Amino acid sequence: MKLMRWIAWLGKSANGSRANAVSIIQSQEPFRELIISERQRVDRNQHILSLLLFTVGKQNANGVAVQNFANILAERIRSTDEVGWFDSKRIGVILPYTHAGGAHKLADEICKAVTPEASIPEYTVHTYPSNWFSDDSGPPAQFEIVDLPPKRKAITSQSPSLPAKHAQEGKCILATSPLSSDVTRSCRALPQAIEPFFLQPLPIWKRIVDVLGALFGLVVLSPLLILVALIIKVCYGGPVIFKQQRVGYSGRIFTMWKFRTMKLGAESSLHQQYMSSLINCANAESSAKVMTKLDSDLPVTGFGRILRAISFDELPQLINVLCGDMTLIGPRPPTVYEVEDYLPWYCERFGIVPGMTGLWQVSGKNKLTFLEMIRLDIRYIRQLSLWSDIVIFLKTPLVIAYDIADFINSWRDQSKLKGF
Repeated sequence: MKLMRWIAWLGKSANGSRANAVSIIQSQEPFRELIISERQRVDRNQHILSLLLFTVGKQNANGVAVQNFANILAERIRSTDEVGWFDSKRIGVILPYTHAGGAHKLADEICKAVTPEASIPEYTVHTYPSNWFSDDSGPPAQFEIVDLPPKRKAITSQSPSLPAKHAQEGKCILATSPLSSDVTRSCRALPQAIEPFFLQPLPIWKRIVDVLGALFGLVVLSPLLILVALIIKVCYGGPVIFKQQRVGYSGRIFTMWKFRTMKLGAESSLHQQYMSSLINCANAESSAKVMTKLDSDLPVTGFGRILRAISFDELPQLINVLCGDMTLIGPRPPTVYEVEDYLPWYCERFGIVPGMTGLWQVSGKNKLTFLEMIRLDIRYIRQLSLWSDIVIFLKTPLVIAYDIADFINSWRDQSKLKGF
């Protein structure tokens, strides 16, 4: 289809007519679908994508200014690039296999080609993949692009917003890459990430269900919650709530709450090593390791094993749901150290608010591999609906019941619980 558009435009250009170059500009909905499709191609092939957005104002698609701008675009973009309306004010150019430096160079050329009497558009450059993190620790290695032109690399390495360790290495984090002051006098270039375009806003119905469900759960279960808190405090001392940094919606880091099930002073190094091994094997596709629990190898208290078996340790996350950091149903939020080993396409699971239970939990959970979990999370996001949430919600108690039965059978085999 795109080839036919180009052939038609070239034919008209040969006849001295360039007014219909605007036909290469696709409408908003197909263009958005192309952005999503190209992002998925980037995830599969692990290359890079840039998106140029030119603000041309609210104008008719057949207006003279838009036609002139379309002519300029048609002369300078590649056959692999796509042009379309991003919204009512902005025209976008999808640039596969193009880093931020190349996108800025093309934008500069386009701005310079605009005639002085015309209104020169403002533009922004969005590059994927970029930094999913919102703190100062910087992104994992696979989110860093190091093949920028020397001039631009030198500029970015002096950025005060760049983490010190990355500035010393001369690496460019695309989400925070600054631009030289003389990129172009007429165009305004603002560095931004492309990821927000791939995020799925939380439906209003889902947020309403979350708030009502969390409030109902906290009120009804409050006697049990208080009882569990007292047992942990009296029998094991120390804090009742275990707080851990997790990666949530759009890669934002938040603090997730759980009842403490580990002994005081316990470290997470064993779990970190296990997850790193599991994810790296998935990355290399060298083996299909099942995501088994490590409870028997971790310093979990006896009462903590009971809480984990019945998933009662997760109930404080109802507070996270009320705060909006989590939802009742969605992908589980991973730890920060897990995400350090992620491939870019895994991060599609950050396109929606993480949940307390989800499709992975009711589809096999610890009997599945890491890649199966990722694919289930992505499938849930792409097929999100009220009905799918209802099905998952109804299946969750059955899964918990099976977990309790497995725990009882294990307890019978051991005759007693260790450390209780």
